Amino acid sequence: MIVTLAPGWLLGCIALHLLPALPGRGAFAALFLGGALAFVPGWRRWRKAPEAPDLPTHGLVFLAAVLLAFSSSGWRSALRLADRLPEALAERELVVEGYVRALGVEQSFGRSFAFAVERAPAGVPSVLWLLAPTTRKDVTLPDALWQPGSRWRLQVELRPPHGLADPGVFDREFFWFSRGIGATGRVTAAPTALPGTVWTPRVALERWREAARQRLERTGSHHGEWLAALAIGDMRGFDEEAWQTIAATGTAHLVSISGLHVTLVAVLAGGMAAALWRRNPARLLILPARPAGLAAGVLAALAYALLSGMEVPTQRAVVMLLAAAGALFSGRFVSGWTVLMLSLWAVLVFDPWAVGAPGFWLSFLAMGALIVYGAPATQDTAAEANAAEETLPWYRPLLSFGRKLVTVQWRLTLLLAPVVLGWFGSVAALGTLANLVAIPWVSWVVTPLALLVLVFPAGLFVVAFDASVAALEAVLRLCASLPGATLILPHPPWPLVPAATAAIAWMLLPRGTPARSIGLVGIASILFWQPPRPGPGEARLTVLDVGQGLAVHVQTAAHDLVFDTGPRQGGFDAGSRVLLPYLRAQGVRRLDRVILSHPDEDHIGGWPALARALPAASVRAGGMDEARLAALPPLALPCSRDDRWEWDGVRFAILHPDLADPWKGRGDNDASCVLRVEAAGGAAIVPGDLGQRGERHLLATLPAQALRAELVVAGHHGSKTSSSPKWIAATGARHVVYAAGYRNRFHHPDCGVASAWRRAGAQAWRSDRDGAVTAFFATEGLSVRTHRAETRRYWYSVWQDPSCEEEEPSP
Repeated sequence: MIVTLAPGWLLGCIALHLLPALPGRGAFAALFLGGALAFVPGWRRWRKAPEAPDLPTHGLVFLAAVLLAFSSSGWRSALRLADRLPEALAERELVVEGYVRALGVEQSFGRSFAFAVERAPAGVPSVLWLLAPTTRKDVTLPDALWQPGSRWRLQVELRPPHGLADPGVFDREFFWFSRGIGATGRVTAAPTALPGTVWTPRVALERWREAARQRLERTGSHHGEWLAALAIGDMRGFDEEAWQTIAATGTAHLVSISGLHVTLVAVLAGGMAAALWRRNPARLLILPARPAGLAAGVLAALAYALLSGMEVPTQRAVVMLLAAAGALFSGRFVSGWTVLMLSLWAVLVFDPWAVGAPGFWLSFLAMGALIVYGAPATQDTAAEANAAEETLPWYRPLLSFGRKLVTVQWRLTLLLAPVVLGWFGSVAALGTLANLVAIPWVSWVVTPLALLVLVFPAGLFVVAFDASVAALEAVLRLCASLPGATLILPHPPWPLVPAATAAIAWMLLPRGTPARSIGLVGIASILFWQPPRPGPGEARLTVLDVGQGLAVHVQTAAHDLVFDTGPRQGGFDAGSRVLLPYLRAQGVRRLDRVILSHPDEDHIGGWPALARALPAASVRAGGMDEARLAALPPLALPCSRDDRWEWDGVRFAILHPDLADPWKGRGDNDASCVLRVEAAGGAAIVPGDLGQRGERHLLATLPAQALRAELVVAGHHGSKTSSSPKWIAATGARHVVYAAGYRNRFHHPDCGVASAWRRAGAQAWRSDRDGAVTAFFATEGLSVRTHRAETRRYWYSVWQDPSCEEEEPSP
């Protein structure tokens, strides 16, 4: 029954998470009742014929699973939505009491942690994610604050969970929602300790993990990031360069604690326990060595999974081990497929939001592939018997093992390629080669040494661990440096991902399976799919949601331009977090031109990361002297009003600055480059941070027609220092886009500016409210769409700037 129940439960969870809004609780109750009514007759029919249930029986169980999963998960999701901070309490000084539930990332400017609320004003959620700043002199943070379970009275400033909304970019809002975080914020005053300590299973686990983390830090290992990742599942120590190497070699599954690591611990612990158990004959009379070793292995795997944070791959591995152990203890045969479906159902019952994580799909697909394809092909048993009687050379078993490892690895790489592309936009083309060395080395050398260091943090084990990781990194860097190591492709549309995966899975079935060549169609569909581009004379302009900053992508039939690259502040870099995944999702492999309007960090902060990843044919910059221009590769030149060009029938022009004084080399806002794009469906103006003084200069020195545009990106994020009435009238724009961060401290856009644009008849679009705003200048005219409206999900925050209540939300 579980083989039918689990896929239905999976479908119900997927259907729920595709909803733009949740139905009422009455609808969930009716669906749950319908699922129960379908399950009862299905279960009764199954009991009558458990070995060969008919199609109606499968249908009833499947339908019941879909309805029960949809309704129960939806009810739990509705409870989480109700436990979200209301906008009325946002950015207000609040006093909350509770305890530290878990510790987060420690950075140079502060440390984050999960805080469980016990007492607070009405409307404050039960779980908060807070940042305690360590750089503020007026806030002293005691060391005891970093102890899970400790109770505190905190003065905080909260916001509803809000994330950037761009195509191909990580959905931070779903991340917060899936973890039950109802608000994010920061500690604004010195905390006050409260008596007592809270003990819950989660707190005890976090204390255990924190003690292990501190124990590892004291070892002084030169590869502490690998040690923390493999011992306790903490992968936050890897820098950007290390992650690029890991991604290029397809070895991320070895860095994170996965089912492979959990199974390895179970095998090692179980083998040692069974060997020790056999040494005492009296114990063998009570319990045979095999069950004793099996119990020890399962307990060790469970402990390791809990220590690693119990992510989806480890959940799956633990459930499978428990099911297999139960079958062995009971003496019943249970197929691997049944065990996999049982673990799938258990994971989804525990965490129905797991379907939104790439690790869920990669883990279960990989294990399913090992079950289906992992067994050796049918061989001639007589030939095997004869070969066994012969004396084989010592290297033959090693060659056989290597051949099987290569076969399994290339099958997994091929099968998972559509899913990996759908999530990340790149595939490690040489992953099979790298994993051929890395899998056995990490499994049998690096991971056991990491666990030994955790238990016995002695110098010898640390030295051995560092040496093993150094050798591994050398191999990974070599593989990553080979030509074609990483295959970067645009994200295929999600309907294509399961279709291509199914076609490839069919192709990998044994010889003699009909129509195996359909897999080639699946491979071709993901290799050659390209997102649609504008036609000749058309242009697509996208103002990305990068927080408080600016980044604009302009695309024509065959060319790509980026105007500004967003901010880099704290641990956030818009170049690597937003622009790079977005551009890869759009199929952009090189940039024809990059324009950096002026040297403010919120406009050029993301450029170094983007420049390392994507080649740019030319760079133009404003407000920079010769020294700063020389530091911008490749051959950066100053923006000039004389710079005009045409791509694919679309005309581009730099309107400002001219290279005469007073603009040359000045880094202020009025030295910003101003770009005008004119296509078949109209024109757009992107003015950077140009202020009213710069606007007056343009009004006085350019003909009126040069400033006309259907769409204008508001200067300086909609600040009151820009968008003068004369400028607004001169552009005659029907659309204005404000690139501003959610609840930014500058209160951009200014209400007066917003009112002026509205009175002029311009429809307002905001990146903080609408996400990425895309304007398509087609031959039929101009159309504007937003990412949040196109991909609406029920967990998205709905926000209207309370400082400009008179402004109507965009449709």
